[in-house]
Amino acid sequence: MSLRTETRTTENGAATRRDAAPASRLDGEPGRVLPAPALPQPKRRRRPLLLAAGAVLVVLGAVGAYGLASSASHRVAVVALSADVPWGQPIAAADLVEAQIATDPALHPMLWTERSTAIRKLAATDLHAGSLLTIGDVMAGQIPADGQALVGVAVKPGMLPTTELAARQQVWITRADRDGQSAAQAAVRSTGPIRAVVYAVGATDASGGRTVDVLVGSADAATVAAWSAASVAVIIVIAGR
Repeated sequence: MSLRTETRTTENGAATRRDAAPASRLDGEPGRVLPAPALPQPKRRRRPLLLAAGAVLVVLGAVGAYGLASSASHRVAVVALSADVPWGQPIAAADLVEAQIATDPALHPMLWTERSTAIRKLAATDLHAGSLLTIGDVMAGQIPADGQALVGVAVKPGMLPTTELAARQQVWITRADRDGQSAAQAAVRSTGPIRAVVYAVGATDASGGRTVDVLVGSADAATVAAWSAASVAVIIVIAGR
C-alpha cells in the first residue's frame, strides 16, 4: 500500500507536508476485488400437458414393442408345396408339406388343418415347390369347364413345333393337305384353324410323334378328333397364354 505526500504553502511562504490518505479502489477498500454479483436463477415453469404427452408416448412405445414381439413369436402351421404342380393337374397329398410361419396380415396361406380341401383338386396356376398354398391356387371347378371339351390330338413329327409345349399355351389346330389322301381324310377338311389351349403334353413315342391334350369348344371337338384320327392334325403356337 502506498501513501501520497501533499505539499502546501502557507501564507508566510513556509512549505508544509502531510501524508494524504492511502489510495483506495472505488469500493473504498484498498486491494480487494469484490466477487461478481450472483444473478437470480430463472424460475422453471412446469408444463403438465407436455409431461402427460411424454408419458403417453412412452406407454404407446412399450405397447407397440410388446405387440411386435408377440406377433413375431406367434407361429402358425400352413400348407406349402413340396413338388411342382402344373396348371390344371390334380394336387396330391404327397405334394403338400407343413410349414411354420409367423402370422402376417399381408399373407393368406391355407392353414395346415384345411389341407384336405386342396387334395385331389386341380391347380389354378403353376405351383412351385417351396411356395405357400393359398385358396386362390386351387381351382374351384373342373376341367373341361362348361362349353369345353378335352381332346387328345396325335401329331406326327414335323406337325408341331420342336419348341416344348406347355400347359395353358394358346395354339391353333388345323389340318395338313397331303397328296394321295383317302376319302375319309378328305372328308374331315374344314375351313380355317381351330383355337385351342394346351392342357397336357404326352411323351414322345417310338416314331417321334406325341399326343397333346387340348381344350377346345364343344362345337369343334368332333372336328379336331377326326383330324387326329386321320393323322392330319397340325399344331401351331400363337401368341398368348
